[in-house]
Amino acid sequence: MKPIKFGTRALATVFTLALAAAILSSPAPRAEGGKVSPAAERLGRAVQFQTISYQDRSQLEVEEFRGFHRFLEGAYPLIHSRLDRELINDMSLLYTWEGADPSLPALIYTAHIDVVPIEPGTAGDWTHPPFSGRIADGFVWGRGTLDCKGSLIGLMEAVESLLSEGYVPRRTIYLAFGHDEEVGGDTGALAIASLLRERGVRAEYVLDEGGFIIDGTPLGVSREIALIGIAEKGYLSLELKVRTEGGHSSMPPDHTAIGILAAAITQLENNPFPPRLEGVALSTFQSLAPALPSALRAAVRAHRLLNPLIIRELSRNQATNAVIRTTTAATIIEAGSKENVLPQEARAVVNFRLLPGDSIEFVVNRVKKIIDDPRVEVSIIGTPREASLVTSTDSLGYQTLTGVIREMFPQVAPAPYLVLGGTDARHYELVSDSIMRFVPHRLDETDQARIHGTNERLSLENLDKSVEFYSRLIKALD
Repeated sequence: MKPIKFGTRALATVFTLALAAAILSSPAPRAEGGKVSPAAERLGRAVQFQTISYQDRSQLEVEEFRGFHRFLEGAYPLIHSRLDRELINDMSLLYTWEGADPSLPALIYTAHIDVVPIEPGTAGDWTHPPFSGRIADGFVWGRGTLDCKGSLIGLMEAVESLLSEGYVPRRTIYLAFGHDEEVGGDTGALAIASLLRERGVRAEYVLDEGGFIIDGTPLGVSREIALIGIAEKGYLSLELKVRTEGGHSSMPPDHTAIGILAAAITQLENNPFPPRLEGVALSTFQSLAPALPSALRAAVRAHRLLNPLIIRELSRNQATNAVIRTTTAATIIEAGSKENVLPQEARAVVNFRLLPGDSIEFVVNRVKKIIDDPRVEVSIIGTPREASLVTSTDSLGYQTLTGVIREMFPQVAPAPYLVLGGTDARHYELVSDSIMRFVPHRLDETDQARIHGTNERLSLENLDKSVEFYSRLIKALD
């Protein structure tokens, strides 16, 4: 990786041309229902760039990413004239805002440029076309508004506004925008983090996407909860393969390749990983204890005594069950080509999300022990990753973040939680021990389901609040 650095003078001299290019490449989204903020209009433009990450990376449309870069240059002239911008691996962006005191640890705010594709055949199900960036009914509509161009634009709006006020941070601030988070982040965020480490950068904290503000009622909390991801689960896919002689279905053996494979999967499902109410999961409920009804509050405080009861209740719900154990999910099964032919090979893929403390080696060994059948070959496929480090809730970064949340949302209860999926945040362990995952968006269950789904949208109120939130957070350590 060789970063390309753009000097501030050069950017200033070509600003007019960059602005013209951005306007030409990104027509204004159509707004309905009256006047909207410039931030909403810019998010609408950002959505129009189809910066899609595909599993088959040969499908990547590089020009969409370059068009998005040009759009940012035109939309945020102060950032591009006063901050250093570097292009990492042609599509990721790193902005450096030099602080007044370079001896202080830096701050890193990150988001990702790429989005997931639209499910084939579902484009017609969208209320507004998925890449229109339409502004209607109090929302900006389109792929990436929630995940996560909304937070990217919120950050850029906040920094542009602070620059217009003449604000100079004490700490150096990095804005790091990877281009491949949806497929692992190996050439985006990891490349950025590696570059920063080579330069000797250490960050007081890193803030990425991951958690948001939700209704606390389903958890027995009488108010909203700000979920702050302080760790994320690991990821592992295992291939189970059975090879047999095959033959004609009229003379089958006692156990076919499919039968042996099915038995192995059944063994895994019938023997889930043991639950553990500790670490991040325990911290979540302990943080929420003051807002819980008295009976639940007492149960949390007496968790050592009531641990089996609490675990039993948490195991009943898919979402809370995933927080207290390494999960097992059979996701692919392949075998057979003709109804009267015994397949010689049967294959399945089982996906595991690893609880912090459960290593890849531990999971593989346990799987082999549970299956206990030499006819079943077990091998790692894809790109596994260990569970992330856990950020301390006593860290300066976490305390600063929760302080700003309480100032802006006084009725909201901040709480640490375990991110079940993967984010770019884990790559920044190379440069910081304090890594948090949170965006200040209020999302109900309907809008949570729109992430990676149909009719993704971000409310105008959420967008405006995020701009204020990032401005306050940047100033908080000063």
